[in-house]
Amino acid sequence: MSPLCYPIALVLDQKSCLVVGGGKIADEKLDSLLLAGANVTVVSPVVRPRIADFARASQITLHQRPYQSGDLDGVYLSIAASDDRALNAQVVTEAREMGILTQAVDDIPYCDFFAMALVRRGDLQLAISTNGRSPAFARWMRERLDAELPQEYGDLLAVLGDVRDTLKAEGPIPIYEAWRDAITDDVFASLRAGDRETARTRIYDRLTAEPVEVAS
Repeated sequence: MSPLCYPIALVLDQKSCLVVGGGKIADEKLDSLLLAGANVTVVSPVVRPRIADFARASQITLHQRPYQSGDLDGVYLSIAASDDRALNAQVVTEAREMGILTQAVDDIPYCDFFAMALVRRGDLQLAISTNGRSPAFARWMRERLDAELPQEYGDLLAVLGDVRDTLKAEGPIPIYEAWRDAITDDVFASLRAGDRETARTRIYDRLTAEPVEVAS
């Protein structure tokens, strides 16, 4: 078995990211990069209509021409997603020489990282990795979790974050066990009814009803 990857969540807000390629694979990379706040540049002689639409809406920068080595200048992360494996290898090799985090999609020797399949509920993100072994299995698992994970989990995270901010301003943060005990069935009932405020009140009241041990 190969060594497991070390999972991280990259902060890409306002960082320059390069995608080389204009087909389906390149297209699929854009949503996650844009959600992360990245400044995305796409380089490809031909691009899918959706990529062109992103460019017209000024959501990305598009250069409809072949890749040039200078395209990597100032880039934080690069993704080689063209249909040309030799070109992808060139992009990765040059990026590595410049110390840029990089990958060639579906070409393990040319990957410094693997993009994970994601299930999102608001700020909650569940990431699925197969260590590069089977993207199809990662997608299958994502679709299964996406169908089964309750929508209110995203609302719960939002409420817990709000309560945590309030408690942090008031004093020490309670330990994990106190939070665990505060997430009760009636909290979920409120969230399913779309009543975040009642859910927030129930969690806050439970955490402040009596002195609790605080996190060190």
